[in-house]
Amino acid sequence: MKPEDYYYALKLIPEVIVRKGKLLHVETWIEEDKYKSSIYLNLKKITFQGNESAPRLFNDKLYFVRGEESKSSLLEDQTYGEPRVLFTLGKISKFEFHNKGILVIGEENVDKALPFKTDKIKYRFDSRGLLRTRQSLYLYDGKELRKIVSGDFDVTDVATNGDRVVISATKDGDDYGLGNVYEVNLETGELNRITKEDGTIQAIAMNKEGKIAFLGHRKGLTPWASLEIILPEENKSYICGNSCGNKVLTDLFDGVKDKIIFEKDLILTLGQEGGTSHIYQISDNKVDRITSGNIVVRGFDYDDGDLAYFYSTPEKPVILKYKDLEYDPNPNIKGRSPERIVVNSNGMEIEGWSIIRDPNAPTILFIHGGPHMSYGYAYFIEFQFFVDNGFNVIYSNPRGSQGYGEEFAKACVGDWGGKDMEDLLNFVKAVKDKFGLKGKFGVTGGSYGGFMTNWIVTQTDIFSAAISERSISNLVSMCGTSDIGFWFNTIESGIKDPWSTEGIEKLMRMSPIYYVKNVKTPTMLIHGEEDYRCPIEQAEQFYVALKMQGVPAVLVRYQGDSHEHARRGKPKNMIDRLKTKLEWFSKYLL
Repeated sequence: MKPEDYYYALKLIPEVIVRKGKLLHVETWIEEDKYKSSIYLNLKKITFQGNESAPRLFNDKLYFVRGEESKSSLLEDQTYGEPRVLFTLGKISKFEFHNKGILVIGEENVDKALPFKTDKIKYRFDSRGLLRTRQSLYLYDGKELRKIVSGDFDVTDVATNGDRVVISATKDGDDYGLGNVYEVNLETGELNRITKEDGTIQAIAMNKEGKIAFLGHRKGLTPWASLEIILPEENKSYICGNSCGNKVLTDLFDGVKDKIIFEKDLILTLGQEGGTSHIYQISDNKVDRITSGNIVVRGFDYDDGDLAYFYSTPEKPVILKYKDLEYDPNPNIKGRSPERIVVNSNGMEIEGWSIIRDPNAPTILFIHGGPHMSYGYAYFIEFQFFVDNGFNVIYSNPRGSQGYGEEFAKACVGDWGGKDMEDLLNFVKAVKDKFGLKGKFGVTGGSYGGFMTNWIVTQTDIFSAAISERSISNLVSMCGTSDIGFWFNTIESGIKDPWSTEGIEKLMRMSPIYYVKNVKTPTMLIHGEEDYRCPIEQAEQFYVALKMQGVPAVLVRYQGDSHEHARRGKPKNMIDRLKTKLEWFSKYLL
């Protein structure tokens, strides 16, 4: 199969809604180098332009968002004739129904060609570009769209019971991505902060009685912290598995978002244990897991006892489950199954997986990003592609990965390239010994995985080729060029001030560029031109340094792609990326 076959044959599910026995879901796919999406009702396709999403049923009417290149519209379906456009914004992120109309989180359309001025530290954001406009809360009353909450911050979520309204927003911690919950007065726009301590918020929900819950934590700037379900007005919190939410990575282009449901006294959310994620319910102060197996649940909905959800496995990109129904939009796709391997590394159990095609074939170690993300039981296009092309694929969750408890996730902080690298190398040795692998080894990873790829080739020559994607090479320069680097690098390196002499020295000694003279491994660097998380200057530095000392190196730059270039980049670029990676590894490993 050619690289394009792995993308153009796929149909994915980013959202499911169940209401009064009706099942709505969205399917997304790639067609003519564009992402397309349509809405289905009880598995029957009901929208056909290929740019519809976010379906909602209210008073037996269907509402949905139609997205175009530079605008989004909210539409109301009509019994006869075309759906009616209610209003249009630059982007619509979410909408909810209220007694006074429709609450909307959206952004205005702005002219991106105008000069841009800022006085904030965070003035641009990956996949959004320069922050010329922010996410605001609007109310549509049936006639006009009125802005309720806005400012130089983002409204990130909204919940209502039809009367009371609460939002999550970065109003009091925007530069650092910290969020809080606020009650909103719809008449005046006045905000009353509900949460006291600082932390992050991924999603909020409200039941009919007006009780609120959110998915997040109140532990300040702690990227490694386990997420909880918190009821801020009742001083209660719950953890699902080892962390609420789902940090198991995949390279599927579905764009799934976090979600919680609060119905009566029942809360539903996702929780993660190792490389799995499942649905958990919280009721009567008890937390129970209600799905099982080696799967990664990616989205769900619940209504009056009806549960619908979709999940991924290493063999199947997505399965939609509702009552006795199991719907597979990709019946002709079946990936190879991995074997789980647990390795003891310096007294710590490290979970990993291997897909061994042939002991004599070359083997590629994949390193995940984050660092507080995880690999697990989700479908990976790239893994299947390389196995189908004659390579063994291995991957693991070293110290720093989420899903094994907060202490495990925190174990790489201040020590990037230390015990986390030892875990990876111990895993490689264990897999090599277990399967008697005789071929050459390659290494690749993106983001923190790109950092670790750069780092590993400065510390060891056991890999015959490396491909570093959206990587980090210089933790100092990244502090001044990344959308989050000024605080993220500081926290993750265990220092207080990145611009102090001590801070700069530690950041440099933790940077691969500091040891670049040691590199002998042929290394390819792949980067999106519009990556604001790990800016392309990180790849440029490492590439120039490698070339100056005669190390075989290639720099690949993808126009128009952000940090998400491997998951939801331009389709042509994603296809070229697999082809380019295959050529590099074939050259040096076969």
